Parts: sequence; C-alpha cells; structure tokens
Amino acid sequence: MLIPALMGGYLWLGAPIALTPLATGVQTDLAMVGELIGQEGEGVRLAQAVLMTDLRLALAWLNFVPMLAPTEGPVVPLMGLEHQVNWPRMLLTIGVVNLLALVFSSYFLTLLSESVSGVYLPLVGSLQRAFAVALALVGYWLVLAGIGLLLALPFLALSIIVIVALPGTALAILLAWYIVLFWAYIYTCFAPEAILLSRVGPLQAIVASINVVRHNLADTLILLLLNLLIVNGLGLVWRQLATMPVGLPVALLGSAYIGSGLTAARMEFYRAHLAR
Repeated sequence: MLIPALMGGYLWLGAPIALTPLATGVQTDLAMVGELIGQEGEGVRLAQAVLMTDLRLALAWLNFVPMLAPTEGPVVPLMGLEHQVNWPRMLLTIGVVNLLALVFSSYFLTLLSESVSGVYLPLVGSLQRAFAVALALVGYWLVLAGIGLLLALPFLALSIIVIVALPGTALAILLAWYIVLFWAYIYTCFAPEAILLSRVGPLQAIVASINVVRHNLADTLILLLLNLLIVNGLGLVWRQLATMPVGLPVALLGSAYIGSGLTAARMEFYRAHLAR
C-alpha cells in the first residue's frame, strides 16, 4: 500500500511534464486528426489539450501500480517554449519515467502476489523475483506490440487508404479499431497475473490469459466493470477529499488501499479460475 501512496504523492506534489504549447509539428499532426473526423476546430482543441496536459502517467506505459492521479487540467510546460519538440529530451524522459515505473511496479506486484499466494520470500528473494517479473513485463509488452503490429499493419494500411478515398468513413473505421483494441485488451488483461502467479514467460502468459477469459468471459467482464466503477467512482471522492485541509494524505492512503485490494482481487480471480 505504501508504494501506490508514495507514487500518487509524487503525481500530486511533483513537477509536471508537458510538451510545449508552441510545438508546431505536433500541433499540425493533431490538427490533421481533427480534420479527419470531420470536426472543424477539433484539431486545435485536441492539440492544446495534449500539449498542455501532464504526461507523467500517460508516458508510464510500464506502470502497473494503481495511483490517484490529480484532476486533469493545464500545466506549466516543462520543456520550454520552443517551436519544435526536443525529441532527444522527450525520449530520455519517456525512458526514465518507464524505468522508474517498471522498478516500482515489479516490486509492488511481487509483494502483492506473495500475499495472494500465501508464499512469502525473504527480502533478497523478493528482489530477485521482482527483477524477473520486470523482465517478463517488458517482454510481455514487446510480444504484444510485435503481434499487434504484425496483425494490424495490413488493416491499418487499408484503413488509411479508405479514409483518404472516403473521408466520411473515418469515424466508423476509428470505431471499428476501438472495438478491436477493446477486445484485445479484454482477452490479454490477465497476462501480468499469469506472469506473477503461474510464473510463465510473456507468450505463455498471453495464452493463459486468453484461456481464462475464453472460459469465463461473463465473469471477466463483470470483474472489469466493477473495477472500473469502483476506481472512477471513488476517484471522484478521493480528489474532492484531496482539496481539503490535510485531506491529501488520507486520499492517497485510501486510494492506495482500495487500488491494492482491487489488484489483489484480479490476481485471486485469475488463480481461482485457472484452477477450474
């Protein structure tokens, strides 16, 4: 519980990371997205929203720790008022953010999986296990990205051709992609739990997740829906509490407690349904 609370505290009290609002290259690309979906002025609003938003959590692709994020809103850009994005600095920032997120996530998940399984390791053993989990989580994302690119590239090229030829189909095609990605997430969502509890590699973890979801689709959807409702519902309460005097520590600890419990519930769900 301490790790989510400390990481949430960093999000609330630490310096934000944002792209410069004058990064013309990014503004142009995002404006084109708005034009493709047929909403006049949407590209400008999209560019402003992205470029002025704190990106610490969005950039942490390897984060698996439940944290209380601050209320979204404009932030002071950290990268200066340049006319182009400083890509080396941006890539370095992404690397550092994900390295730290991976270190904390792997240790947090290792400790939590020990509580769920009832098998506790000494400190050195937990650290060694956390290192193995970190490597497996990186491998999981690489395998997922590789399979996704291999399967998606032909359809992505076809989608672009259709959108260019028939701009009116852009929204329908984007919706179709959203549906595909949604179900891909549903079927692979228990891969981290498989890595932690079944102690398998990334590819075997994806297969194990697909098998669990395939045989328990309704239960999986109910679990994920309840998780979403609890996180979003209590998130409003925690953020409101955080604005009160001495409310931030209470909100961070409460959010960390509930978030850790929900993460443990996912592990218990996977373990229980894997045994069937």
